[in-house]
Amino acid sequence: MKRLYIVIIIVLSMQFASCGSKKVIYKEGTYYGVGEGHVGKIKIELATDKYHIKEIRVIEDEEIPIIAKKVYEIIPKKVIKANSTDVEVVTGATYTSKGLIDAINDALKKARINKESGQN
Repeated sequence: MKRLYIVIIIVLSMQFASCGSKKVIYKEGTYYGVGEGHVGKIKIELATDKYHIKEIRVIEDEEIPIIAKKVYEIIPKKVIKANSTDVEVVTGATYTSKGLIDAINDALKKARINKESGQN
């Protein structure tokens, strides 16, 4: 019985902890970002609405096509689904994945609205 109470307390604690997460607010629009991949720069175009990342498109890169193709298919889908860049990299293409994520973060910095001032 004591174990049941402990499990219930842990579950409730996790529920309350997730309630405190803050929602990111974006200025709706299209933004551009740059990251450094394995071979060179990765430039992206990113579209947002007030609360979501809507679209990510690689517009220019210097990466090895056979490796980059897989990354450019997988990472944007994961980021859009999670509405976050806290996603796992593609195995075998770590630096290209991190470069793309860096480019996305660069664009998101421009899209975020500072809650205190209402400005980005």
